[in-house]
Amino acid sequence: MAMASPRRTERAQRHPAPAGVVMRNDSGSHEVEVAKALNQWAVTVTSVEDGRMICQDFFNRRWEAVARAEDFLRLLNRSEPPPGW
Repeated sequence: MAMASPRRTERAQRHPAPAGVVMRNDSGSHEVEVAKALNQWAVTVTSVEDGRMICQDFFNRRWEAVARAEDFLRLLNRSEPPPGW
């Protein structure tokens, strides 16, 4: 006996849309945000003290953006900043 495929609306409701992520470094001086922007995933690093944007990068896939955000957090949590910062 053949099984009926689910309706289009039932398929769309099965998976919620992925949400963004906001993370802070250990000292709380910088914030790293992953959010949907311009039909892509944006990674934004901002300074908490003055709200200044340090950098922003765009990715097509959410997992790439989250991985880059975790890289930024690792850099920000270092005891001595990387060269050029």
